[in-house]
Amino acid sequence: MESSTITLRRALWKTLIYNDMPTRILGAELAKHDFSAQEHAFARELLSGSIRWQIALDCIAHAHTKGRIRSGVALHAIRLGLYQLLCMNSVADHAAINETINAAKPELGKESKFVNAVLRATSRSVIQSTEALPNTHIFRAFEIGFGKAVFADSTEDPQLAAAQQYSYPHFLVKRWWQEVGEQQCIHRMVTLNQTAQIWRRNNLCKSAPEEVCEKLEIESGVSIVNADGFAAGEWAVQDITSWQTAMMAEVNSNEKVLDLCAAPGGKSFAIYEQTQGQIDLHACDINESRLAIMQVEGERLGHNLQYHQIEIDGEGVPSQDWNVVLCDVPCSNSGVFNKRAEARHRFSKKYLHEVETMQNVFRKKVLSRVVGEKTRVLYSTCSLEPEENQMMAARIAKAFSKKILNEKTFEPSRENAGGYAALIG
Repeated sequence: MESSTITLRRALWKTLIYNDMPTRILGAELAKHDFSAQEHAFARELLSGSIRWQIALDCIAHAHTKGRIRSGVALHAIRLGLYQLLCMNSVADHAAINETINAAKPELGKESKFVNAVLRATSRSVIQSTEALPNTHIFRAFEIGFGKAVFADSTEDPQLAAAQQYSYPHFLVKRWWQEVGEQQCIHRMVTLNQTAQIWRRNNLCKSAPEEVCEKLEIESGVSIVNADGFAAGEWAVQDITSWQTAMMAEVNSNEKVLDLCAAPGGKSFAIYEQTQGQIDLHACDINESRLAIMQVEGERLGHNLQYHQIEIDGEGVPSQDWNVVLCDVPCSNSGVFNKRAEARHRFSKKYLHEVETMQNVFRKKVLSRVVGEKTRVLYSTCSLEPEENQMMAARIAKAFSKKILNEKTFEPSRENAGGYAALIG
């Protein structure tokens, strides 16, 4: 059995290789051990960064190996080591190599030597000045040069070079390049590789602030739950795009509102607060644990909502003459890749088709249960893809003999998440 005393990198490593969505559960895994807030922050950056930049890191790794990297375990270890070597100035080279290998050694076994060789070869290849180097030798995001070519030549295949340099699937880069042009495509990639701005939504049921939404600045190592006013329910964390989307519903007092994909609850709570709680709001979700977390959050904020766990086909949805139905549907997440590190690596033609199919099923099986003649539908995603956004909203409008009253595409920026919203009525 493994000792109850575990290093930070070992805890991170086990989270990475034994879970499909490691960034979602890292906090819970670290909480099992006596790590400091600073160590939590270090682990989050290392895990998210190594996943976010894995396409670029893989290009660098393959350029510094004599043969193929056949083992997924070895590749995970190399990515973690390279991210520390190249992208985290606070980590010494020897620590990036040795501590990464030590943390992964039980799973790496004999491959430890191979991983060590790749990391040390890369470290020796780094060139501090990039001025005289070809574009194939430079990792532009971090202004790091190498003694050999690691990326595609931007003069020969600019889309492939950009995909590798910014660490995005080539298929997605080609889509964006064609849809919005080179400049906007690169702007999206740069933005979605940066840390997202955190916002707070002030609880209008408890105060009358000058601004409903404000930027939230938290000192490093300080937990949000310990910030002033949080425990008392005076405010909640919500992205400004999510709040602006909720406001597009234009909900009035005494209306009946149904949120079909409610958890974690930001839009439901924002609408409830905007009407001072003078609405009948029902929150539904297929995920029991996420709905339970939402209910705890609603109690912290002092809100009186009705909660319903439903089935994927809509079974269990309450039946009323709804004035407004919210549906923030599952999507590709292409507007929030900076928040969801794993999501970009799932993006493919096949995956996009699967998501589109799921949204069509939702329209036919779930929305059809609750949309009446006078119901307004607020449809939203955190995607930038037309198939999930404008095209899907148009299908909903046609299916229920309605019109798109208002719609907005939110381009991602340092201030806000990317996404789409349409009010249909």
